[in-house]
Amino acid sequence: MAHFASRGTADLKGLLSQQPERVASLTVLCPAVLDTRTLARIGERLLVVTGDRGPGARRVQAGLPDLPRATAVVLDDYAGLTWSDIAAERGDGIVAAIRGFLSRHSAPPSVRLPEQEGEIAGISYRVRGAGVPLVLLPLDLSPGQWEPLIPALAADYCTITLGGALLGSVASLEERGRSGYMAVVRGLLDALAIMPGESVLEVGCGSGVIMRELARRTGGANRLIGRDINPYLLREARALARREGLLDWIDFSEGLAEALPLPDGAVDVALSSTVFEEGDAELMLSKYTRYILSHGHKHY
Repeated sequence: MAHFASRGTADLKGLLSQQPERVASLTVLCPAVLDTRTLARIGERLLVVTGDRGPGARRVQAGLPDLPRATAVVLDDYAGLTWSDIAAERGDGIVAAIRGFLSRHSAPPSVRLPEQEGEIAGISYRVRGAGVPLVLLPLDLSPGQWEPLIPALAADYCTITLGGALLGSVASLEERGRSGYMAVVRGLLDALAIMPGESVLEVGCGSGVIMRELARRTGGANRLIGRDINPYLLREARALARREGLLDWIDFSEGLAEALPLPDGAVDVALSSTVFEEGDAELMLSKYTRYILSHGHKHY
C-alpha cells in the first residue's frame, strides 16, 4: 500500500478498478477532467487540487459534486494547463495541500530505501527520501514534472517517481509509433528521399518517435537533430533512444521553435509535426526556410 499522486487517472485506472485497497490515497493535480466513476471507488481517500480558471478547472469543479467524500483544494488565479509547470509555479500550495491531506489519513508502514534509480518492466523509477511511500506519476507535459517539489516531499516521505514510455504523455506520444500515424510519417520520409550525409532537423521532437525512425533508416549516415522546448520529453526521448542503441546518432537538445540557435543553411531537411498550431506558425516557417535556404532544396 502507498499514497499516489498524478495528473489524472489514466495511469492508475487498472489499479483503482481492480485493487483500490492498495491505494492509501490519491492526489490529482489540475486534471483536465475528473473520471468520477473510477475515482468514486476511493471515496474520502481522494484529494483534488485544481485551479479556478480555464475550461479544465470548470470541468473539474463541475464534477466535484459527484465525489462528495473527496477533499478539494483550489489554487487561486490559476489555470493549470496540460503543459503548465505546475510544481514550479504553485509548489508551496501543492506541498501544503498534500501534507495536510495525508496527515488526516491512515499511513502505510514507513520504508527506508537507498536512493536509487532504474527501470522495471519498461517503467523507470527514482527513489528519494524515507518515510511513508508516496508514488509520483507523470504530470502530463509539465516541463519540470515533480522535481521542484522533491526536496520538500522527500523530507517527509519515501518518494518514488515513475516515468518511461508506458506512462503519462510519453505513452500517448509513443502510441503514435504503433498506429496509422507512423504509416503517414513513413510515407513522408520515403518521399523526402533523404540522402547519406544530409542533416535532418525535427522541431518539436517530443519523445523522439520520428527521430528514432530516422535513425533506424539512416544507420548513422546522417546528422539527426531533435529539438523540443520540454526537458521532460527530451529526457524520456534520450532514454528511449538509448534503449534501442540509437542515441549516438541523434542530437537531442532544448530549443524554442520560433528561435532555435541554428545558423542559416544549417540543415538539409526540416520536419515538424503538431507544433505549428502551438506557436507563431508564420515565424516558425520563416525560420525553417532560413535553416535550409543555402542548400538549394527544401523539405518539410
